[in-house]
Amino acid sequence: MQLKLNAKTIGIAIGAILLALVLAVVLFFVFFPKELAAREAERRIEEATERDLVLGGEIDVSFWPALGFSVTQASLSNPEGFDMAEPFIAADRIVFAVKLMPLLRGSIEVKELIFEGAEIRMLAREDGTANWTFPTEETPEDQMTIEDLRLDDVRLVDGVISFQGADGAEPLLLEDVDATLALDSLDQPARLEAALDYRGQRLNIESTIGLPRAVLEKGETPMQASLRSDPLDASFDGAFNAENGALAGRLEARGDSLRQLLAWFGSPMAEGGGFGRYSLSAQMAREGETTALTGAALQLDAIEATGNLTLINQENGRLRINGGLNAPNVDLNPYLPAPSQGASGAGVEVNTAWSADPIDFTGLRALDADLNLVLGALQFQRMSFSNVALNLRVANGAADARLTRIGLYQGAGTARLIADGSSATPRIAIELNAENVQAEPLLRDAIGFDRIAGRGRLTASLVGTGNSQATIMRSLRGSASFSFNDGQWKGINLAQVARTVQAAVSGAAAGEGSSTDFAELAANFTIADGVAATDNLRLLNPFVRLEGRGLVNIGAQTIDMRITPRAVNNAQGQGGDVSVAGLGIPFRITGPWSRVSFRPAIEDVVQDQLRNVLRQQDTGSPLARLGEALFGREPATTPPPAETPAGETPATPTTGETPAPATEERPRNPLEDIFRGAIERQREKEKEEPAPTP
Repeated sequence: MQLKLNAKTIGIAIGAILLALVLAVVLFFVFFPKELAAREAERRIEEATERDLVLGGEIDVSFWPALGFSVTQASLSNPEGFDMAEPFIAADRIVFAVKLMPLLRGSIEVKELIFEGAEIRMLAREDGTANWTFPTEETPEDQMTIEDLRLDDVRLVDGVISFQGADGAEPLLLEDVDATLALDSLDQPARLEAALDYRGQRLNIESTIGLPRAVLEKGETPMQASLRSDPLDASFDGAFNAENGALAGRLEARGDSLRQLLAWFGSPMAEGGGFGRYSLSAQMAREGETTALTGAALQLDAIEATGNLTLINQENGRLRINGGLNAPNVDLNPYLPAPSQGASGAGVEVNTAWSADPIDFTGLRALDADLNLVLGALQFQRMSFSNVALNLRVANGAADARLTRIGLYQGAGTARLIADGSSATPRIAIELNAENVQAEPLLRDAIGFDRIAGRGRLTASLVGTGNSQATIMRSLRGSASFSFNDGQWKGINLAQVARTVQAAVSGAAAGEGSSTDFAELAANFTIADGVAATDNLRLLNPFVRLEGRGLVNIGAQTIDMRITPRAVNNAQGQGGDVSVAGLGIPFRITGPWSRVSFRPAIEDVVQDQLRNVLRQQDTGSPLARLGEALFGREPATTPPPAETPAGETPATPTTGETPAPATEERPRNPLEDIFRGAIERQREKEKEEPAPTP
């Protein structure tokens, strides 16, 4: 019983002591000289920062969010040399949190500053000075510095931070900022945690600053930081230079949508496929508006690449990317417009019209680029390429891809593709020069046609304009040619066609079991308004010669050709005389590509239209002129021709034509020279002999 009474007595004593302490604190705050404390805090902060601190007239004792006192409508001025009319910090309310034990002894020690509804305006000038630097211990000993304030924490609640650089561009704006800075001293690591809104996205940031003093004295400090948001998940481990804002260290970044990230950065892309999940790992060095990424490993969708990149924020607002990358495999199909309805993935589905779906290249206006790519394999629709060396330039809303080395279908060559989205109407241009390629797999994958087998050369220079695939195909202009040797035309026996009209009419010479071997199959085409015209289609076979002329309407997917096969007894094939006399029955090939018909040629082919198209034959490469208009005139990037070993003579064309002598200086673009030479040879031929009559 005595023990219980003692315990009760002790409890009452302790309660009385606590009550006395609480009463003492309450009485202290009731009689707390808050006006004097506020002015003392004002004096100490002004002396430490060398700036003017203005505190509003409403000063209250604060119990929340911390024990201390608060003032309303407070502001801290800019340093000398900056606009003094605008404060560095302006807050609706500042809470000075004080330490309890010194307070009970009658001493005021502020341990925490809480800024509510504050607006912080950060300014930088061209001479490197900034308004966020403060005096440190390097100042005279008798002068108080910011570190003498001995603040453990600085908190920002529902604030706004703006940053205005020396370039005068639109300020960077961070809104709804909730941040906490844990700072024991300027020589100990500081911990920053923040949540804020930037361009409509909520960001969570965690950072450790190794030497806070360096930030104030414009020096360099170790820094680790991480950022979490919907468009971007990134981390950095390296160093920060407060004098020029430079960063150097390891960067890791990833996200679910590159489209969403670019839109967030202010460079939205048009609707389309691809550009989804992405990742980046690299050693980063950023200074000013330039970011260099070395030893970079990138992933975009299923594409993986390594190399070095330089990113530049340009004055025009577009991001510029320079550098070189290596990738084992690149599939472009996810980034291409969907094929026309019913298409099987090949370049042309002959049972389906060209797609009328809109084509939009405006996404090319979001960035500029100059990239050198080395690709082990490249997939474009069903076409496959290997050992690709590619230079890609993107400027003024247009992309120029130059394939200076490419392996395709057991052959090799060069190519160039331009996609122009700089104007309201898209333009596409392609230039191709392929040697020693296998015709059957190339034509099957390119246009779904597998009737021709052989090895040879294929050239093309085409330009099209339009807002859809259909309009582009109807606008095509340029030239093309092919020459295949030692091959086979499957599905038709031309020797039998040459000997009987009934074979052509009834189709007896056509079928899966029919075929025509040839030593050479070649033609040159002039293309205007989506119509390809030729007057020199030829096939050479030991027992049959074939001549053809007519039109292939690419836009309408129709054909109208006059073919004259002649049975002969001359076994000379490739390089033979196409005009060797023999029995021949001319016939017409007409109709849509999906339902071609054969019949005797009792009337002429559309001769006027054929002449009109041929008359529009260009004297230069339309793609080269388009490239010069978009990107400026430049030296060609194609490699020089291989040297001919001593004692050997260069190979001559096997088309049966005599090359025209060089009469002018070699153009800057070797591909353009090839097309120009072909055009000159055609003109010489037209002068020497009259055009054959169908």
